[in-house]
Amino acid sequence: MSERLDMSDRSVSNGDRAHGDADPVRVRWGAGIVNHGSYDDLNRCLESLARQSLPAAAIAVYDTGEDPIRFEAARAAHPELLFEGGPNRGYAGGANRVVERLAREAAPLDYILVLNPDVELDPDFSVRLIEGIDRRPRVAIATGKLLRPDRLTLDSAGILFPRHGRPRDRGSDVRDYGQFDVVELVDAASGAAMMLRVTALDDLALEGELFDESFFAYHEDTDLCWRARRFGWQILYEPAAVGVHVRRWQRARRTEIAISTRRHSFKNHYLQIVKNETLGHGLRNLPWLVAWEVLRFGFAVLWDRPMLRAYVEAWRAMPEARRKRALIQSRARRFATSASLETRFRSRE
Repeated sequence: MSERLDMSDRSVSNGDRAHGDADPVRVRWGAGIVNHGSYDDLNRCLESLARQSLPAAAIAVYDTGEDPIRFEAARAAHPELLFEGGPNRGYAGGANRVVERLAREAAPLDYILVLNPDVELDPDFSVRLIEGIDRRPRVAIATGKLLRPDRLTLDSAGILFPRHGRPRDRGSDVRDYGQFDVVELVDAASGAAMMLRVTALDDLALEGELFDESFFAYHEDTDLCWRARRFGWQILYEPAAVGVHVRRWQRARRTEIAISTRRHSFKNHYLQIVKNETLGHGLRNLPWLVAWEVLRFGFAVLWDRPMLRAYVEAWRAMPEARRKRALIQSRARRFATSASLETRFRSRE
């Protein structure tokens, strides 16, 4: 599902903005990067952040310690940044730590941009994305147009959930002809470049976790966005905010990815459905879901048998996913009945 927004939204009055009559260029934002051995990518990402027309108030990096020597060199080269080294907690754990650190040590911030190190941003990426969110109080998460390094091929124009439930990056691997150059509400934003509204974080976090750390890696971004929409928030795609994403995992090169990593993606697909899907929506889409799962299982049996273990891993994780589902349903009901959506979001202006 995507919903096009009237372009007149670009010229709404200051009174309609989430920050009252504040000028967007005075908004404070921070950037957080999770790095797992990608030091050359990290340097290019940091250089693109340094070129932003609206500079970040603070930048935090969580490093998983793949190369302690290069980590120390990066920290010495950038003493102004908030560097932290620690164990590999997956993307979810690392992202939670950079968000928490920025919210704690760089406050007050209005927005936090979570990035993969293999992303380079155009100079006006942050200001374009913040302008898009700032005038729409119900938007909690936003992303821009991500291109592949040739700048001709799309990487992601936001994420949609097809009827079979498997999230898809819009336009991925397709030539960019401007077909996604419209501001839209989408189902989810890629964690490669995801802007978060700080005042929404308390709503979105579940038992202190913004990204579900049991996922470790993959689908933690779509899981968060699904939960945000359950709670009445919106996800924005702003095509004027452009970045380049190398993307190590591509469908054509899936066999180059470690099987343990691919299993995370496989099992997390089921966990996010159990956590977030509503009964009515699930029943309406059941034929597509069943057909997809039959094909998926058949493919694993015939051509990718090591992935069958992911079914076992997903089954073992189901009790915890169902427990979190109950928490999400309870909070969604409370948000829906405590006040009208209009009252809730205008209280944040």
